[in-house]
Amino acid sequence: MAFHLAGLTMMAGTTIIDFFTFKMFCRLMSDNINKASGLLPLMSAYGSFVRAGAVILILTGASMFILLDGIWWQQLWFKIKMGLVVLLIFNGMLVGNKNGNRLRSMAYEGMPDLVRQTAGVRDNLNRFYIAQLVIFSLIILVSVIKYD
Repeated sequence: MAFHLAGLTMMAGTTIIDFFTFKMFCRLMSDNINKASGLLPLMSAYGSFVRAGAVILILTGASMFILLDGIWWQQLWFKIKMGLVVLLIFNGMLVGNKNGNRLRSMAYEGMPDLVRQTAGVRDNLNRFYIAQLVIFSLIILVSVIKYD
């Protein structure tokens, strides 16, 4: 159980740090793209921590599920939690990765008027981070309450 919580904390914590780094990048980008570009390698590395946390979370979750003979599967809170986890994964893969890679490639290219040209991508990423953090909060809330 402790490792399961560690995996969740690793994923959620890295998402929070990534969100704040993204916000700092956006602020610096409007002032000086060279300063902002220094954050790009750091922002790229966060995905590895999120994936490592996901692996820990999945392995420990599967272990608990097997050890408890899948008893949770009959409970509504667990089904809702699994739905939220799937939503979290798809949001990360389809929205976060796509827009994050797009923003980094645009910044590395040194496009003229980068602030204006990346406005849509930055808006998508802002919504992505907020959605991820809300989903993490809901997963924690559903797990703690465990209603049925």
